[in-house]
Amino acid sequence: MSGQVERPGIYELPFGARLRDLLELAGPPAGLRAVLLGGAAGGFVRPDELDIPLTFEGTRAAGATLGSGVVLVLDDTVELPAVLIRIAEFFRDESCGQCVPCRVGTVRQEEALHRVKDRTGAAAAGDIALLREVGGAMRDASICGLGQTAWNAVESAIDRLGVFE
Repeated sequence: MSGQVERPGIYELPFGARLRDLLELAGPPAGLRAVLLGGAAGGFVRPDELDIPLTFEGTRAAGATLGSGVVLVLDDTVELPAVLIRIAEFFRDESCGQCVPCRVGTVRQEEALHRVKDRTGAAAAGDIALLREVGGAMRDASICGLGQTAWNAVESAIDRLGVFE
């Protein structure tokens, strides 16, 4: 558990405990904006979804994953576009370069996020469409899980959190 919580650290709960239970142990922020479940390849959960059970099925139903077990809590002071750019930089750096969808896609994803970071609505629409196209290509055609999941957090931030609306 990391991010904007009072007591970051490692927590052990019974399988199936709710995300809300975990947040209460760590001391959630007053202005909770989102929780990233499963690390950089995971998905965002909104504050109104905290009752999801921390199981494979429960997180999948919420459009997230347990993934690496990372739970990153973000409050309303965090600039989500900057978080997404950092995630895109991670995937760009970690790509082995063996397959084109990941090698090129991770770079294009980062470039588009840099362009769109301060824009919303119609001004961001072209780059969001590009992000969707590149993300779909990476998910469908990358050789390994890194490329197949490099778009997950960005997609969930756009679709679930409305980050560029």
